[in-house]
Amino acid sequence: MQLSLTLAASVDLERVVAIFGSPEARWLGERAPDGPPGIRRFSCDLELHVSPDRRVLFRKAAIVGLGDPRRDGDAWIVPIEWFAATLTPLFPVFAGELRLQADRVGLRGSYVPPGAAIGYILDRAILGAAARSTGLWFLRKVAEAVG
Repeated sequence: MQLSLTLAASVDLERVVAIFGSPEARWLGERAPDGPPGIRRFSCDLELHVSPDRRVLFRKAAIVGLGDPRRDGDAWIVPIEWFAATLTPLFPVFAGELRLQADRVGLRGSYVPPGAAIGYILDRAILGAAARSTGLWFLRKVAEAVG
């Protein structure tokens, strides 16, 4: 399933390499064992607000991987992945990229819903909304880090 989100934000592009290229990412979480070459992984709790008034909150321990930032014209691109830290087969796995520009942050990539064929049906019913909500939460977190 494809996920493409954008959030208006004021981004200090001079800070992108320091924030996303550093071996540490305190804004994101504690360092976890590295993934594939060039991917630094961090333990964090992904958040999903599940009620219209955003009062009900679901947190899931996850591993977020960040690749090395690279320049693309007026933007920075950062490879990103995330997956559940526990009960992995029950949660989606996401792989994509962050795009950071002076006036916005974006997330683009794809995820695989859990549960094979039934997962795709559930994705259309509710999991897709959960993926978008989690992605927007993550973009807000990124915007705070680079603002």
